[in-house]
Amino acid sequence: MRRTPTRPGWTTLAWWRRPVGPVYFAALVLSLGRGAWFTCWAMFFLKSVGLSTAQFGIGITLAGAAGMALGAPLGYLADRVGTREMLIALGVVQGVAILSYAYVRDFWAIVAVTCVMIAAERSTPGIRIAVISGLTSGEDRLHSISTARVMTQGGIVVGALFGGIVLSADSTAGYLALIILYGTVNLLSSALLLRVPHVRSLADRKVRRRVLVLRDRPFLVITLLNGLLALNWGMLDSGVPLWITAHTGAQPWVMGVLMGFNAVVIVVFQNRVSRAGATVRGAGRLGLWSGLLLAGSCAVFAASYHGSGRYVLAVLFLAATVHVVGELFFVGSGFGLSVGLTPDEAHGEYQGMFATGQAAAMMFAPGVMTVLLVEWAQTGWLVLAVVYLVAGVGTVAASRWALSSRERSDVVARVGPE
Repeated sequence: MRRTPTRPGWTTLAWWRRPVGPVYFAALVLSLGRGAWFTCWAMFFLKSVGLSTAQFGIGITLAGAAGMALGAPLGYLADRVGTREMLIALGVVQGVAILSYAYVRDFWAIVAVTCVMIAAERSTPGIRIAVISGLTSGEDRLHSISTARVMTQGGIVVGALFGGIVLSADSTAGYLALIILYGTVNLLSSALLLRVPHVRSLADRKVRRRVLVLRDRPFLVITLLNGLLALNWGMLDSGVPLWITAHTGAQPWVMGVLMGFNAVVIVVFQNRVSRAGATVRGAGRLGLWSGLLLAGSCAVFAASYHGSGRYVLAVLFLAATVHVVGELFFVGSGFGLSVGLTPDEAHGEYQGMFATGQAAAMMFAPGVMTVLLVEWAQTGWLVLAVVYLVAGVGTVAASRWALSSRERSDVVARVGPE
């Protein structure tokens, strides 16, 4: 009997009309603007606003610190007032902050606006996961979170192409148009989320409690280890371009090809890989494999030292391939562990804390990569490989610790105090 081909879910209206559908659409719309903005924002501040490179670096560092510090408190607040409402508010705050770039020119005013913008931008993914977790359950939860990641990555790729056009024009008018576009996109994303059902909050349940995540030592260790693995994002964004420029004979356009390849692989394979992290044990194993693969990619990148011609292209492409597989496993591991170890009434709080580790990695990555890969060259790749190995092995061990501690807590809860 001939089977009728099944249409992909995202091609049907019913798929988008589900409670989680508007979350996907809002994430896609937001990522289109994000991809365009972050392609150009450095040049906007340096050329259009007139900041020095030192001022830009100081501003980004302070903004990164704000994003790292506010992740967990905003997550706890989201659990109290509602994760959907917090996600909408973050979009509005970020949109207004971005639109204000059209008016502010004083350095410290720009720093203040950037701190607000980055704090909202870094908190949004964790709160989005909390919203999805409140709307889904079982196997559908992890698949839905992974799908949101795919939507985001695809939107960033398309947005970056538009950002490249603005960057090539390199005009004040073009940057201003991009500011208006990205600010409006944030507001539109928040408007789309109004169609998402309300997720019950602690206030709805009339529950008053202290912060839970700060007493969950296994989860805090996993957050730290995941942050170390998250350096792979900074490695590709800032480390590899610096390496190619300083220590290989490859042309700068190679980096654009590697970034495009990375994005396409993530869009195609992230959902499939994330299925292996459906359990905490499975997610821990993904973390181990991620560490091994990312360490392996460091060794391959190091082999391109002083390379040129077809040889260096082949080595860089092989290294990027190993890296992106490690990144897929890293993301799947993070989803599985952060969601699988979170109490049902604390998704905002736990996701906010988990995002703190990744925010810290993104804040420190440019400086770390500059020292390791530019100053230390091949030795730096070896150090980075060791960091990934330690983080990978530590993740699987910490995941087992987390499971055993929860099993002991369940036993005490059932039996009661002696």
